[in-house]
Amino acid sequence: MLTLICVNTCTAQTPKWDGQTVRDVPYKQVADRPLLMDLYLPEERRSDKSPVIYYVHGGGWAAGNKKKFGSTLMLPVFRQLAEHGFVCVSVSYRLCRKGQGVRMRDCVTDVKDGLRFLKRHAERYAIDPNRVVVFGDSAGGQLAQMLAYAAPEDFAGDPDLAATTIRPCAGISWYGPSDFTDVALFETGLSDRKPDRFGNRITGDEGGYQTNPKAFEEMSPYYWIQKDSPPMLLLQGDADATIPLAHAIHLKEKANRIGANVEMMIVKNAGHNWRRAGGAPTPSVPEIQRITSEYALRQVSP
Repeated sequence: MLTLICVNTCTAQTPKWDGQTVRDVPYKQVADRPLLMDLYLPEERRSDKSPVIYYVHGGGWAAGNKKKFGSTLMLPVFRQLAEHGFVCVSVSYRLCRKGQGVRMRDCVTDVKDGLRFLKRHAERYAIDPNRVVVFGDSAGGQLAQMLAYAAPEDFAGDPDLAATTIRPCAGISWYGPSDFTDVALFETGLSDRKPDRFGNRITGDEGGYQTNPKAFEEMSPYYWIQKDSPPMLLLQGDADATIPLAHAIHLKEKANRIGANVEMMIVKNAGHNWRRAGGAPTPSVPEIQRITSEYALRQVSP
């Protein structure tokens, strides 16, 4: 049974929230493990069917969980959207940890199933499945891109959810990688990391790109975007050494060639997670949060 919990009684790990929350909702079962999501409801509903912001956390596909929703970087975005009647959802998914046999493809499948679950239970939560904006940061940015660009029937997971199809109306990616096949995109004078450092999370022990190029293509949003793909906002720091700026430019250039709707904003003096890099990030973090929420609001407005 799902329980509505008043935010004022929650622990310090839980963000202060003016509405109600439905936490630890199991959206699918993998072996003996339930995968969970949290729903944060607006204090005031603006319609019988609320729009949704569906947040996918970052962490290199190997760390993190749905609690990142309450971080100082993310929470202001969701509070602003809740003021406009959004239901805010934060989802956990399987992680690519050594010895557990999870690959990046499983992460995509899980967050896809989370969307399917919401569509299946749209009436219960009074949400509009036609007005869902997906949003993620870093690895979550790649996952948000995949949610927007892959066809609704792709990456089927839970058999009970496979027949339920849903396509987001828009996506937002903060510093998410767009293409794993082009190692040059990971090269930057600011980083000493290996450009193929995520390969084992794509293929496991089956070798790198030369051995299994199709696996790298499958996890690259660059190969999925089409002219009629949902709109996407890319926000990227110009000094990001983890996911270099080249990734956003690469995807934006393809979008321009094929006529897809992609907006890109480059944040000056910003590294990963909008860290300062040579000066104050411009636009500032509060401005980035405002731009993010306003973009989502525009996508669901009549």
